[in-house]
Amino acid sequence: MATTKSKNPLGDDPTRTLTIRRKAVAEIKRKYTEIKRLINQSVVTNKIFTNVDPLQKSDFVFLRSDEKLQEFDRWLQTAINQIILTGNVNPRSPQLNWMLQYFLEGYERGAKKGNTQLARFLGRNKIPVTTSVLQNPFHIDKLQLLFSRDFTQLKGITEAMSQQINYVLSEGLLEGLGSKKIAKNINDRVDKIGITRSNLLARTEIINTFNLAVINEGNYISSIIDEQIVYEWVDSGDSRVRPTHVLRDGKYYTSQKVSELIGEPNCRCTVVATPISFVPDGKTVIR
Repeated sequence: MATTKSKNPLGDDPTRTLTIRRKAVAEIKRKYTEIKRLINQSVVTNKIFTNVDPLQKSDFVFLRSDEKLQEFDRWLQTAINQIILTGNVNPRSPQLNWMLQYFLEGYERGAKKGNTQLARFLGRNKIPVTTSVLQNPFHIDKLQLLFSRDFTQLKGITEAMSQQINYVLSEGLLEGLGSKKIAKNINDRVDKIGITRSNLLARTEIINTFNLAVINEGNYISSIIDEQIVYEWVDSGDSRVRPTHVLRDGKYYTSQKVSELIGEPNCRCTVVATPISFVPDGKTVIR
């Protein structure tokens, strides 16, 4: 049965997750700024700060240089654990990690979008209204795997940041740099590694979780209505779209194949869940 192309009219935000992405980026800046403030207070002013106490000068006076590095590293890891890596990966937990909460919001929107897309094709009487993904075991299993992977990526970012901080701190001590210069160099690593890579993770994964939820909801509905669901690729229609993604625009893929294509860094494309009986005449489904 032929249908008109389902091009998304939302320009460069076809997943409608821009607000979530902006909130995540703002929270990332706030979290890492807190780390930077603690570093400044520990290295420069040695004053007490809320939540995590900066290191005090008295802690360092009688330590050798290598011990100072180890002590600072232990303190920094405690601060990272309490500010960045706080929480867990259980989707149903009230202590879900703060970044994963944004990914969950993107996933919930994607599941609802996929459900709505299929209802438009087949009618609401045939497609049950989606409830919270947290009440659906099918989605919970997917989310658990997804969040475990995402948290590992976030942890990897903080580990890379910590390694660089340890390096610039040791270099600063060897060169006899002043405390302000050392703190500045350390905070540069927080900016260039912690904030930059966390922003990339958030922007990429919020859209990726949205698209994964569309696919997962389609697979779930497929098991109910006993019809294969395929997915049309829809790009954002501007000059920033990768040439390879432009070539995918308007093409249809199986769930397995399209799952292999989504999730590239900063990709803004989306997918539309489509019953196979509604694929336009002349179009083939890429497997």
